Amino acid sequence: MMQIKRLDIAGFGKFQQRQFTFGDGLQVIYGLNESGKSTLRAFILGMLFGFPSRRHPLERYEPQGTSQYGGSIDLLVDGTTYRLTRLGEQPATLTNLTTQAPQPLALLEKWLVPYDRDQYLRLFTFNQAELTALKTLRASDLNVQLQQVGLVGSAPWRETAATLRADAEALYKPRGRKPELNQALQRYHLLNEQVKTAKQRYPEYEGLQNQLAALQTQQAQVNRQLSDLEHQQQQLANLRNQWPVYQQLTALQTSQPTITLDAATVATYRKLSQQRTDLQHTLASARQQLSQQPVDTQSQGLVGFYVQHQAQFDQLSAQLPTLQQAVGQYQALTQQAATAKADFQAQSNAHPELLGCLSPHKQAAIATLKATLAATANTRTQRTPSPSTSSLDWRLIAGGVAVVAGIGLPLGGFKWVLMLIGVGLLGWFGLEHASSSAQTSGQTAADQLSEQLVAAGLAPDLTASDALQQLDLVGSLQRAQAAVTNADQALAAQATKLWHDIQAYQFARDWLPVDEQHLAESVTRIADFYDHVHQVMQQQTMAGPDFAFAQRQVQQLTTQVRAVTEQLQQLATTHGLADIDALTQAVADQETQAANATSAQQLAQQLSAAELAALQQYASLDDLQAAILKLRQQRSQIDQQQTQLAADIVTAQTQLQHLTEDGRYATLRQQQANLQTEITVMARQWLTRQLGANWIDASLEALTQQQLPTVLAAATTIFAQLTAQRYNKIDLEGDEMVVKTSDTSFMVAALSTATKEQLYLALRLALIDHLAEQAQLPLMIDDGFVNFDDQRKRAAWQTLATVARQHQVLYFTNETAALTQLPTATVQQLT
Repeated sequence: MMQIKRLDIAGFGKFQQRQFTFGDGLQVIYGLNESGKSTLRAFILGMLFGFPSRRHPLERYEPQGTSQYGGSIDLLVDGTTYRLTRLGEQPATLTNLTTQAPQPLALLEKWLVPYDRDQYLRLFTFNQAELTALKTLRASDLNVQLQQVGLVGSAPWRETAATLRADAEALYKPRGRKPELNQALQRYHLLNEQVKTAKQRYPEYEGLQNQLAALQTQQAQVNRQLSDLEHQQQQLANLRNQWPVYQQLTALQTSQPTITLDAATVATYRKLSQQRTDLQHTLASARQQLSQQPVDTQSQGLVGFYVQHQAQFDQLSAQLPTLQQAVGQYQALTQQAATAKADFQAQSNAHPELLGCLSPHKQAAIATLKATLAATANTRTQRTPSPSTSSLDWRLIAGGVAVVAGIGLPLGGFKWVLMLIGVGLLGWFGLEHASSSAQTSGQTAADQLSEQLVAAGLAPDLTASDALQQLDLVGSLQRAQAAVTNADQALAAQATKLWHDIQAYQFARDWLPVDEQHLAESVTRIADFYDHVHQVMQQQTMAGPDFAFAQRQVQQLTTQVRAVTEQLQQLATTHGLADIDALTQAVADQETQAANATSAQQLAQQLSAAELAALQQYASLDDLQAAILKLRQQRSQIDQQQTQLAADIVTAQTQLQHLTEDGRYATLRQQQANLQTEITVMARQWLTRQLGANWIDASLEALTQQQLPTVLAAATTIFAQLTAQRYNKIDLEGDEMVVKTSDTSFMVAALSTATKEQLYLALRLALIDHLAEQAQLPLMIDDGFVNFDDQRKRAAWQTLATVARQHQVLYFTNETAALTQLPTATVQQLT
């Protein structure tokens, strides 16, 4: 329900810097002519729906004495007050006055749905001029207007139907002469008589004539098929439009709650929740009272702050030992990190030349060097010159000759001596050659070691033993560096965890400053804060009985809140729920399910039984789209067939023209065929427009008839009250509306002007009550009862007072009787 609570007008018409305040129920705005009643009404409309553009200066009410234009309006919607502001060309703003938070302007549109400015004017506001205009309407016109008001959004459709019917009448009227189709039919009748006169009987002509008739029969059948396909397409298009409603209905019908709570459980939950809320409010009040107890000036602010946040402090105090233990670990890790850094710095100062070996890029080379030194057990040898092998050694030649001579010559026992000499010379040569090769191999290994030493960041002339010593020192440095890294990482992790726990005290930073850079000092401050607060609280308890009583009250309420919370938790556990939030969600889900059932019932009313049955034949929207596409393809094929038949008909007509010897006859037949085509096209256009208009009228009539009986029943009650029970029935007889007394019926046109206005007022108020579920918006009436006599005027005011229980009513009037005869209304006078 929307209510207007306050108007602040910066500049609008005659009003500048004016404020108006409105309450609940009937609000009377009294003023003489030109006092600003219509201006105030226009301002409210402009605030709700936007001010007219500068192209409509008379409707804008531009102020003359100020450059400010517009103002603000306070709206009470569902218990919350919002302020809507429109100033000049600035964008409109909407603010929640409770939270001072800006709101999207789309929220205003949601409150006003489904009404725009024109629909709101037709339903929720009227003036004397609009009521007086009714006396110039015929009864049928009045019925149409009432039906338009009763069916929101029907005016554009009725305008479309009127346009279609006007277009159809421009084509054809049953007794008309000037419409195009009437003239074409008249010409066709004359032309047909001329063709009959000029017709000559030829056998081939007759055969072609029969063929042409058969083709035209087929064409008529194809046209009927097209009409059927169009009807089916219209039905499928309607189903496609209704698919979102059907899909939403199906989703609501299939949704089931995960947990079902019985009524007793829900009632217990609501009782405990309300009890806990009340206790929490009382606890907050007790803490406020405790914080205001007289204490010394130095401690007054501290005690007040502690009492206001005692629940948080009590919860955090239980974690203080853990926090202090974490500080001890943090300090121990700090010492370990300092020790590791000192050890690494000492080793670095002792061997600065080895710091380059700690580079990540050197680790692969150091690993290779370690593998090489491990593979060899010999130290590095000195480089010696290799013997020349450029020429053959004499020992090789002499030994070879001696061995060959000893084997081949018959020298008796001397040959064995000669062979031994030869073998000795060859052995001497072999031993010396092997030693030379070993020296060469040693030199190659030494060069390889030098390269690996350089790659590892060491001196290239180190021996293997020196290199091993250097690698031991490098390993020691690496271990010291790793110790520093591990200590820093552990210290950082502990600092992060400790700061995370300390941050829980950020809410008390004005009284208990904590610093991430001084964690140990922060924990010390926390412990000292608790000691100091407990000491001050104890002193105040001993010094003043009121303070002690308030403190005991806070403790008792805290215990009660905890007990009720435990009961709620036990209730949640009993039903297999994790916590109170889960129980709250289960209750909300159950309420949502009940709301979904109501929504499903409302959605089901939007679908007829035939539509629902037809929609159930399709598993998805894609299947429905596929059926529509299939129909389109069929229609495309029928269109092609129709085109082919038209071509065949033209061919047959051409052959008839060649067979006809009488040129006049051929010309008449061609004219007849052309005229037939024109008549067919115009007839199709007339039929399409006429059927479209009839379909719109039938649809609107069906929708109106669904709502009108309920509206007429409510209007009958109001109309009887307004006319002192003279008229006790409003009814429809065919297309005419009648009102009835106990023994007589009257057509609307036969009523007096005032009675017509009372009938219109009764219908308007009944319709507002009928549509209250869509939106409960303020009702504005500007001098609506001028033609009423005193008795009916008082009855009208009493009716407005009744309506004001559900809708805020703003009644603008210049009648002084309203100041004395509306005791329950709030009256504001304009000057």
